[in-house]
Amino acid sequence: MQHLPGDYDGYTNFTTQWAEERRRLDEPDHDFRVLLLGSSRMLWAADLDILEEALGTRPLQLAIAGTGPALMLQGVVENTDFDGLVLIGVTPFLFNRLDEGFFGGDALRWYEGASPSEYSGYKIHSFLSAHLGFLDDGFKLFELIDHYTDLPERDGVWDLNAGEWKLGHHYADRQTDMWPPVEVEGSFDNEQILAFWMVGLVREPEPPEKMDEMAQAAVDFFSPLVEKLRARGGDVVFVRMPSSGKYLDHDLATRYRELTWNPMAEGIDAVWIDTMDYDELSSELEIPEWSHMSRRSQDDFSRRIVPVIERRYLEARGRSIHEVIGAPDRSD
Repeated sequence: MQHLPGDYDGYTNFTTQWAEERRRLDEPDHDFRVLLLGSSRMLWAADLDILEEALGTRPLQLAIAGTGPALMLQGVVENTDFDGLVLIGVTPFLFNRLDEGFFGGDALRWYEGASPSEYSGYKIHSFLSAHLGFLDDGFKLFELIDHYTDLPERDGVWDLNAGEWKLGHHYADRQTDMWPPVEVEGSFDNEQILAFWMVGLVREPEPPEKMDEMAQAAVDFFSPLVEKLRARGGDVVFVRMPSSGKYLDHDLATRYRELTWNPMAEGIDAVWIDTMDYDELSSELEIPEWSHMSRRSQDDFSRRIVPVIERRYLEARGRSIHEVIGAPDRSD
C-alpha cells in the first residue's frame, strides 16, 4: 500500500521523471547509445540492468504509459545529435496515435519548462521519496472507498468501479516493475486492472479502410525521421510488444498485423520484429493482466529480446547492431 524508499508514483514516472531523463540526452557529453521509446508495455518489459549487460551500454528509458512514440522520436531526431539505436515498442493502435496521448502532454510540458514552484516541489518530493516511504496515491481514503465499495452488479458486467489503480513500482532511471498483487490472476487487484482495460476493448473493430489510413499516416510521419536518423549513423528497430487474454483476442480480431503492421513495415525503412513470431517473446511469458509482463517475465524478455534484435538486424542491414551502438570517434 505504500511507496517504499526509492519508489515513485506512476504519474511522477510518466511526466516529471520522463522530463528529467529526456534532459540527460541534451547534455553535450552524454554517452547514451540506446533509447527505449513506446508506451507502457515497453516500460514494463525492460529490465535496464539486464539490457545493459546484454547490449554493453545502459539504455535511456523514454517510454511513456498511454502515449505513442511519435512526438518523442520527433523530438530526439530533430532536436538532438543522437546517432545510436532507438528501440521502439509497438502497442497496436496506441502506436498509431501521432499526438500527445494520455501523459505525453504533461511530460513535454515538464520537459519544456515547469513553473518554479512545480520544479522545486518535484525536487523536494524526489529527495524525500529516496529515503522515506509514502502512502500510495491509489490508497487514499476516497480512492479506497471508490474501489472497495461492494455494490451488486449484473452477471457478466466488467466494472469493479473501473478506474485508476496501482499497476507497478517506479524506481531510479524509470525502472518500472509490476506490483506483485497484480501478478496474481483472479485477485481483486488483477481483476481491477482487467476491468479498466475492458472499457476500451468492448469497442467494435475499426473498418479496413481506417486501418489502412492509420498505417499510411504512420508511414508518412515516421519515414522521414528514420531516414534522418540513419543519415547520421543511427537506426530504429520497431518491436511489436506481446499481449495475452482479451487484448490478444482484440488484436487478432482487428487484423492489426495484416492491415496495419505489415503496411508500416513495408513503408518504413527500419528493422521490424513481431514478438508473436517468437514463442519465447510472447506465449511463453507471463502477462497476467493481458498487457504488461510480470516481474519474472520482464527479466526473461530482456534476456531473450537482444539476441533476436542482433539476428534480425544482421539479416536486414548486413551488419552488426553493435556497429550502431558503438560510440563514434568524436575527437575531431
